[in-house]
Amino acid sequence: MHTLIAPARLLPAFLLAASLALCGSARASDTPVVVKGDLKGSWMVPDGAWDGRTALLLHGFADDMDGAGDLYKRLAESLAKSGVASLRINFRGEGDRKRTVIESTFLTRIEDTESAYAYLTAKAGVRAGHLACVGWSLGSATELEVLGRHPAWFRTGVVWSSPTGDMGKFIMTMRGAEAAVRDGVSTYDAGWKKITTYRAFYESFKGIDLNRSIAKYPGALLAVRGSLDFVPNGDPDLMKAAPGEPREAVLIGGADHIFNVLDPATSHADRAVAVTVDWIARAL
Repeated sequence: MHTLIAPARLLPAFLLAASLALCGSARASDTPVVVKGDLKGSWMVPDGAWDGRTALLLHGFADDMDGAGDLYKRLAESLAKSGVASLRINFRGEGDRKRTVIESTFLTRIEDTESAYAYLTAKAGVRAGHLACVGWSLGSATELEVLGRHPAWFRTGVVWSSPTGDMGKFIMTMRGAEAAVRDGVSTYDAGWKKITTYRAFYESFKGIDLNRSIAKYPGALLAVRGSLDFVPNGDPDLMKAAPGEPREAVLIGGADHIFNVLDPATSHADRAVAVTVDWIARAL
C-alpha cells in the first residue's frame, strides 16, 4: 500500500494539532550507555510501567544518534510517551555531528547494529518479539541489510528516506565517491560540513541489494519518505519485494530528505515522527 500525506497546510487543524502534541517532549530517562567498546549510545525508557517494547534507532551518514535537527531524539521522546523504550547508537568512525573524517564502512555499520541488538537482548533484557528497528537514510540501508541477515530479530522495521535496490550502484552517485575510489581518499563540501571518505567505504557496498535483502524478512515494514527527497523513491518496489504483513509506504507531500526538520515553518518532521510512533505502537 502507498499512502500520500498532504502538506501540513492541507491537513485539518485537529489532525495537525494531534500530530504536534504527539511529538512533544516526553518525560523519560535518557541514559548514556556503552554498548560495546567504542560503540556508545543512549537508552531511553518510559517513566512508570514499561512492557518491554523497544526500538533501535540507526542514524544516517556522517550524522549522530540524535539525528539532523535532533529529530531522532524527538522520536525517542515520542516513543517513550507511547510506552516504547529506545536505544540510539553512534556508529563507530562516524557518529559525531562535528566529525569530518569518516572511517566507517557498511560492514562496521552492520557489526554495530548487531552489537546493539546483543546489548538490548542480553543487558537490557528485551525479547526479540518486542523489538522494532528504525533507520534513516544510510541507517535505513543498514537496517534493511540486517533485517535480511537476521530475519527473526525484529518484529517490525521502519525506514526513513531509504535507498533501495543495488547499493553498490547507488553509493557511487554520492559526491566524492568517484574520487575516493580512484585516489583512495576524497574530501568534499557536503553543504553542512566538509567530509573526508576513503575507498573502503564505497567498496563495502559491493554486492548489496536491499530489495533482495528485505525479501528474506517476514516482519512488518513501514517506509516513510518526502516527495522532494533527493534519493530516488524505490519504496513501491521495496514493498513488492517484502513478503511480510503489514507493510506500507507513506509519502509526505512537500518534504525533503530530512523532512525539513530545520525549517520551523513546516510540520513535515512532526508528521514523520507521528506516523512512525503510531506504526510501532500498533506493530509491537
